[in-house]
Amino acid sequence: EEWREYIYNSCTMCGRCSLVCPVGNDIVYMIRRVREGMSASGNAPEGLIGASTRAIKIGSPMGVTIKALKAQVRHVEKDSGLTVPFDVEGAEYLVLMSSMEIMNYPEYLSAIVHIFDHAGVSWTLSSEAFEATNSGIQIGASDIAAELVSRVVNAAEKLKVKCVISPECGHAYTAIRWEGPNLIGRKFPFKVQHILEVLEDLRVAGKLKTEGFEEGKMTFHDPCQLVRRGGVIEAPRNLMKMVVKDFAEMEDCGKMNWCCGAGGGQGAIEEAEHLKLQAFQRKKKQLDAVGADTLVTACANCRIQLEEGLEHNDMDMPVVGLTEMLAEHLASTEPAKEG
Repeated sequence: EEWREYIYNSCTMCGRCSLVCPVGNDIVYMIRRVREGMSASGNAPEGLIGASTRAIKIGSPMGVTIKALKAQVRHVEKDSGLTVPFDVEGAEYLVLMSSMEIMNYPEYLSAIVHIFDHAGVSWTLSSEAFEATNSGIQIGASDIAAELVSRVVNAAEKLKVKCVISPECGHAYTAIRWEGPNLIGRKFPFKVQHILEVLEDLRVAGKLKTEGFEEGKMTFHDPCQLVRRGGVIEAPRNLMKMVVKDFAEMEDCGKMNWCCGAGGGQGAIEEAEHLKLQAFQRKKKQLDAVGADTLVTACANCRIQLEEGLEHNDMDMPVVGLTEMLAEHLASTEPAKEG
């Protein structure tokens, strides 16, 4: 119990220390291994234990059910006049969601629906595996992590998709893209991409067309797992420049960016709340220095922490998701046709 605060509460597993370690130690890997021992011995935080239990029993660390997702889907379909596909065999893409997006940012799914219709993309959701979040990675339980990855892999193989899309959630991308094959002990018969990688591919192919620009000065917060540990660095910047005229980088941006303060499962650890707010002070300094009007990011977990940190510090700065911002600027053209 004495180690719990150091191993869980005090580390967001952002990987910045590993990047700058003069002898090349992967400190995140070390923390992961220690968390494995803490979890196995019953010394993980109660919040993460609860999240992991719900993930296994219900399919979501926040207790979100397929019924809740389909209720949101009905709202999106009503508002957009478009159909949200479920369990379509042979679709090119299987889209995953995170519980945070379903509960807190329903506009993300709406953005996906509009963008993919605009680009003529073949895609589907799965009623058997919609959740991208992997609490097994956060708590340090490889068996749980492997089970959650297996559910996605089984659904993707059943539907015969070519690619699985990880949502705007940093650690979910790490779990399925980089750790997934090792967790289940075999290669995937499909690609895994973050949603921003897919949007970048559509941009390059000329299938993502936008019009108009955002007003004001905007900056981008790099999610640690997506950018520093995932390597998705240029895509968000290329996409931002499609709809933002005044784009300003923060100091220490890209792979050297500072963590929002809520990674590594911190959002589920109640006793870590004070450390999260203290860690945000580093991000506050970056934001004060860049002087932006709006903060853009591509991780729902980061977004919640950024919103809470800004509110706590009485900073009036909206936080928006990049995918949603792009959807608001789709060119008024006929939807592209496949092929």
